[in-house]
Amino acid sequence: MRFSEVIGHEDLKKHLAEMMQSNRLAHALLFLGKEGSGALPLAIAFAQYVVCEKVNSKSQQSPAPSLFGDEPREPSKTEVLFDSCGQCASCIKANQLVHPDIHFSYPTIKKTSKSDEKPISTDFIVQWRDFIKKEPYNNASDWVEFIKVHPHERIDNPVNKKGNITAEECNDIIRKISLKSFESKYKVLLLWMPELMTALGQGNKLLKIIEEPPPDTLFILVAENEDLILPTIVSRCQLIKIPALETKDIEEALISR
Repeated sequence: MRFSEVIGHEDLKKHLAEMMQSNRLAHALLFLGKEGSGALPLAIAFAQYVVCEKVNSKSQQSPAPSLFGDEPREPSKTEVLFDSCGQCASCIKANQLVHPDIHFSYPTIKKTSKSDEKPISTDFIVQWRDFIKKEPYNNASDWVEFIKVHPHERIDNPVNKKGNITAEECNDIIRKISLKSFESKYKVLLLWMPELMTALGQGNKLLKIIEEPPPDTLFILVAENEDLILPTIVSRCQLIKIPALETKDIEEALISR
C-alpha cells in the first residue's frame, strides 16, 4: 500500500517521509488514531515506504548511514521522495503483504476450547491479507468477525470472541525481531491494537526489545486508546497522532472509489 492509496492526511504523510529521510525516527512509533481515522492503512503504507528500494537508494546518497540515531540532517525538498515507488521488488511484496521483513501482529482468537491451543498472528495470515485488501478501515471487532466467516477456515464457536494479543504472540514477536533481515536493510514489526494485550505480563515481555531492539529494526504500534496501553510501552514510543479524516477527504474518496 502506498501513501497515495491512503485517504487524506497529506501533511502527515509528508511529515513521516521527512522524518525518515532526515533521521528523526525513533525505534518505536505509536500511531494513535480513533476508529475510522485510517491509522492502520497509514502505518502499512509507511512500512512499505521504509523498505522501498528507491527510497533507500535515495537515503544512502546522504552521509547519514542509518535510519535511526544519527545526527539529524535537513534534506532538500527535491531530495525527499514522499511516497514509495510501488514498482521495486520490495514494494510489490509489501503491497501483497508478503514482504519477509515486514511482520504483522494483531488480535487473535482461540478456535477451540482446547487448553493447549496457543494461537498467534501467523495462524491467521491468510485472513489478515484478505482483510487488509478489502477492509483496512474497519476495527478490531470487524476483524474478529472477518476471521469467523472466512472461507479459508470458518470458526463457528470461537473461545475468546473479542480477540486479544497473547503471551505466545509476544514471544513470537521477540523471535521474529531477533532474526536477521532477509531482503531489506530494515525490519518492521507492525503491532495493531496493543491495548488488547489482556495481561500486564504480556506487555512487559516486549518492553526490553522495544527499548533496545536489534539494529535497523522499527516497531510501529497502531492503537485507538492510549489509556489502555501499558504506560511503560507508551513512554518508549515516538507518538504520531492521527487526526480524524476531513469530511472533504471522505467525500472525495467515496466518489473516486
